[in-house]
Amino acid sequence: MSSSQTPQSRPGEDQGESSERIRALLESARRYLGMDLAFLGEFVGDAEVFRMVAGDGTSFGLGEGTGLPRAGTYCQAMIEGRIDQVVPDSATAPAVAGLEITATAQIGRYVGVPIHLPDGHLYGALCGLGHSPDPSLGPRDARLLEFLAELVEDELGREEEASRRHRRLVDRVSPLLDGTGLTMVFQPIVDLSGAAVAGFEALARFSPEPVRTPDLWFADAAEAGLGVELELTAITAALGALGRVPGAAYLSINASAETACSAALAARLAQVDLSRVVLEITEHAAVANYEALSAALRPLRAAGLRLAVDDAGAGVASLHHILELAPELIKMDISLTRGIDTSPARAALATALVSFGRATQAAILAEGIETPAEFDALGRLGVSYGQGYLLGRPGPLPAALPAHSTVRPRRARVGAAAG
Repeated sequence: MSSSQTPQSRPGEDQGESSERIRALLESARRYLGMDLAFLGEFVGDAEVFRMVAGDGTSFGLGEGTGLPRAGTYCQAMIEGRIDQVVPDSATAPAVAGLEITATAQIGRYVGVPIHLPDGHLYGALCGLGHSPDPSLGPRDARLLEFLAELVEDELGREEEASRRHRRLVDRVSPLLDGTGLTMVFQPIVDLSGAAVAGFEALARFSPEPVRTPDLWFADAAEAGLGVELELTAITAALGALGRVPGAAYLSINASAETACSAALAARLAQVDLSRVVLEITEHAAVANYEALSAALRPLRAAGLRLAVDDAGAGVASLHHILELAPELIKMDISLTRGIDTSPARAALATALVSFGRATQAAILAEGIETPAEFDALGRLGVSYGQGYLLGRPGPLPAALPAHSTVRPRRARVGAAAG
């Protein structure tokens, strides 16, 4: 199991949720005030940009992204105090009656209030427009809009914080994408029937301060929208060590479903002997489209790539992966391995996995083996392969290791295969 994988997220998810809430508030303002159009305007230099609109913007000639000179807008006149927050009839407000936009957009009434960010900075205005006058508009309508404006300000604050966090994450992760600060370590995978080293799993380690676990680095990368890029950086480093993997042992690399679907990964794998590579699809990230994933992997598997699924027995996602992807290797989660020698329930689940593996021609690999008793119990249950501190900790590849080197789990917690 790789500790380098976490749920993938996308940049702007928080911003997107806030935007939807702001749109809902705009629609509420439009309906409750009886306006044809409600909008959030942002002051950008000398312009007012219509960031979001609700209602019939077309009839006003206004849409999202439209920019107008601030000097010619109702919102600027309201901010400067030249008009009240409520204008029931534009024709009776000298400050705007003669504005070009009054005639071209056929504005008959207006309600607007300023919008500030949490730091006090003037963002723009929350406004409503109607084509015809409405003498019933009054101070209560301004108060309603002020209440909604406070909610919009809260959402804009969340967006701003999310944007700042995204920038921090990008700044933190970007230096890693060229391999700086990244080291690959390799943990042996052992054939339990004879304790021979069958392969090595490549695991990423990061050195930048503050020192943090790999899962946190990959989580930051995913949140910054750089998850695939960082995974590919680690995979490239791992594949660069394939020529140093001793004997006939294979190299196991980790990838999320998104990375596994990428053309960039296929290009990297095309440069190596795929018969010596196992691609481990991590359980943590949801698979949006199994058909697309299977299609991306099909030519690679035809060329010799084997597939592994992580964390079997730990969650529903891994079971879906197994059923949909038909991997050659199923990795039994550490939660089943731990104490399996004294737990009939864990032994029963492991036996079921072994039976399933035989029926589907998939080998079972137990993760997290730490005691000789666990090692012996797994062997008796028919588990094919094992991995864990008892058999070897992650570290550099061995400088020299015969093709059939064995570990002796009963004599040492770290065997010779750990390097």
